Amino acid sequence: MDKIKELEAELRSILETEGALTEEQVARADDVEKELDELVTEKRSQETRERLETRLSKGKFEFTNVGADDKSAIQRYADWALTGAEYRAAGDHSTSTSTDGQGGYLVPLDLQNELVKKMNGVAAARQVCDVRNYGFDVEIARVAERPTIVDFTGEGGDYDAIGVTFDDVRSYAFKSAAESYITEELLQDARPEVVAEILESHAEAHGLFWDGQYLNSGAGGANGPDKIFNSNQTGLNVHESETNDAIELDDLYAAYFETLPAQYRNGNFAWICHPTVEAVLRTENDLVGRKQLEPQAQGTAATNTLFSTTVLGMPLYVSTQAPTYAAAQASADVPAIMLIEKSSYRIFDRLPFITQRDEYSKGSQGKVIFRSKMRSDGKWIAPWRSLAIKLNQP
Repeated sequence: MDKIKELEAELRSILETEGALTEEQVARADDVEKELDELVTEKRSQETRERLETRLSKGKFEFTNVGADDKSAIQRYADWALTGAEYRAAGDHSTSTSTDGQGGYLVPLDLQNELVKKMNGVAAARQVCDVRNYGFDVEIARVAERPTIVDFTGEGGDYDAIGVTFDDVRSYAFKSAAESYITEELLQDARPEVVAEILESHAEAHGLFWDGQYLNSGAGGANGPDKIFNSNQTGLNVHESETNDAIELDDLYAAYFETLPAQYRNGNFAWICHPTVEAVLRTENDLVGRKQLEPQAQGTAATNTLFSTTVLGMPLYVSTQAPTYAAAQASADVPAIMLIEKSSYRIFDRLPFITQRDEYSKGSQGKVIFRSKMRSDGKWIAPWRSLAIKLNQP
């Protein structure tokens, strides 16, 4: 605004006056400052209004006006993608503001969020570990070795040199990508659920793949996520079973009370293992022949569930991507079960989880393409807070 510049120039001229300011100059300066404040406030108000009007005028997919049926975001998108009308509100509600480099459209952000929730439901590691979202790769400095003070310091004596060492934990944006084809005829003639099923299958595929990388297959460092089921992980507390090549519930109790440092017991813990390991623990009987992990065997009043889902009050998660019982029996490097403190292992997700519908790339072949990609990493942050139980090797 030109008026603002004029008033600022007038203030500068008053400020450049040599010596003391006159009463008239002081009064005028006060008036100018007051007028400037009013103009600046008016300008900011106008800019804010214009910005909000611009934001509200942009197209977006409407997920809030769902009606009485209360369908999931995935199903609503599937319906909308085919009918193009039912779930539109006022304004432009295209699936994206523009096409991407391959000529397709990205699905709406709310739908991506629901797909991530679907993915989390099949990935045990994502329920046990600390999951963070980042827009870039990050590097974290951490204490590599926990310092220990071993004795008193005498009066006037030197401080103990306990030597805190640091290292860096860096995340990488490793990518998983999936692509599915469907004919135009099936898309149009079958049912909207086809689209929902495709999107859900992609989310499940990514979830299971990454669960395996975090738990059992990760190469670590710049080559993949750190492996959680790794008895050789530096700093990790490792407990051996009492019986050769076998695990019992007593091993879990002993590991928690004897091997896990007591100062970390107040953490947010959860057990995680493969179904074959769970099966061994589930079949263990108490002194009167009842299954140890059955609620009634534990003296609880639970009546609506067959099995307890906790051990020592900590939830038990099962993943088909974790090492099998046979793998734990074959190698001392492979734990049979892990007790993970949530903050000890971090999953670094790169935003966003992207799903694309492309009707053009293979349009001449009568095909519609669905693509999805996810970028993530997983690194140990404080392994000394967690615990691994491996089988005693003969």
